[in-house]
Amino acid sequence: MAELQLGRFEYCLKVAELGRSLEFYRKLGFEMIGGVLDEGWAIVRHSDCTLGLFQGHIATNLLNFRGGDVFAIAKELRARGLELNREAQTEDDGSAAAEIHDPDGNRIYFNTFPGEEP
Repeated sequence: MAELQLGRFEYCLKVAELGRSLEFYRKLGFEMIGGVLDEGWAIVRHSDCTLGLFQGHIATNLLNFRGGDVFAIAKELRARGLELNREAQTEDDGSAAAEIHDPDGNRIYFNTFPGEEP
């Protein structure tokens, strides 16, 4: 079976207070590398670990893969016998998105903006 190129990985956390969470992760040595605090989100990184901190944007924590060809990923996942909980589609913001759940109900989200690199 060929290797499936999912894109780069980020773990996305639902946070109650973005400022408090950002302060906590900074104390752990994370650096803010993206986001818009006024919109309730920040991307932080420490070494090879990237976290998305989201206040009011996601219902649950999730695994997020960014930069891959979402439509090709969805097609290959179906070919491998996996059921998508959300079919690949173009979102209102122009990004492509799809979602599956693992056997324990954990969300795995694929999202890519046009021209975004893996």
